[in-house]
Amino acid sequence: MGMSFRSGILLDINLSRFVWKQVVGCPVTLDDLNLVDEMLVKNLKDIVEKAASLSDKEFAKEFSETHTMSILLSSGKSVDLVENGSNIPVTRANAQEYFDKALKARLEES
Repeated sequence: MGMSFRSGILLDINLSRFVWKQVVGCPVTLDDLNLVDEMLVKNLKDIVEKAASLSDKEFAKEFSETHTMSILLSSGKSVDLVENGSNIPVTRANAQEYFDKALKARLEES
């Protein structure tokens, strides 16, 4: 890219807004992440919405066995969002924390 700028030869690069924002140093948002990982964003929103509407028992039945306080990055690496996070289930009490930390981890991964 740098050579293209210096030589004046245009490159036909089709990158998502998520990537371009990172290249130029602009902050990326949930909406930007949605362009590259729609399933994750839907899942994160679903967890927070259901934490507000389901009982503890209903929420645990739906999420606690399948979701822990860890997240899979785009590289395939699993990262704990809190200490020992892979052993801590997502509950109604920590759902917002999970959302915030999972979003931060994915927006800031390199």
